[in-house]
Parts: sequence; C-alpha cells; structure tokens
Amino acid sequence: MTVTVERNDKIKIIALDGQIDVATSDQTRDDIIKLLEKKPTIIKMPKVTYVSSSGLRALLMIAKTAKSRGIKVTYAEAVPEVVDVLQMTGFIKMLHCVPTMADALKELGE
Repeated sequence: MTVTVERNDKIKIIALDGQIDVATSDQTRDDIIKLLEKKPTIIKMPKVTYVSSSGLRALLMIAKTAKSRGIKVTYAEAVPEVVDVLQMTGFIKMLHCVPTMADALKELGE
C-alpha cells in the first residue's frame, strides 16, 4: 500500500494505491493518522483494489480519529468492488463516501 499526499492549500488530499489487508492495514492506518491536520481531508481510493476486514477496521479507525480531532474526512472514488464490500458490511453508513473527487471537493467547500 502506498500513501501519498497531493497538494491543496485548503484541503488535504491523501491518495491510496494498493490493497488494504491484514499485511498493510495497521501501517496504512498509522500513516494516514499521522497525516491528519486541522483541515478537511479527502482520502482518494480509485487505486485501492481490495479491502479486507482488517482494512475496514483501519478505515473506521481513521474516520473516528479524525472526528475526535474535529477533522472532516471524506472517502472518494472507491472502485465498485470496494463500494460493494462497504455496502455489504454496513461500513458505507459509518464512513462518508462519495463517488467522485468533484463531489468531495464540493462537499468540503472547494
């Protein structure tokens, strides 16, 4: 799993590339939590090809940590297979997910 930050003055954009599974979920969670700042954050997921149950837990922990710090986090551009997993497990109701970056930027006031 690769975690990179894209530059934007008002909104932090974090792009993920790879699988979030038992081998990568803890490090992915820790890397993203370290990147959270006091500004809205978009986590781009178009290159995330798989999310396991440990990956779901990591995504939820990121969202809960952000919320406790007063940071709004939006997950964007998840591929259909990942959206299916989020829907089947009910995580889609716990995570703020939008289909496109344009939707995410609009919701965060950009």
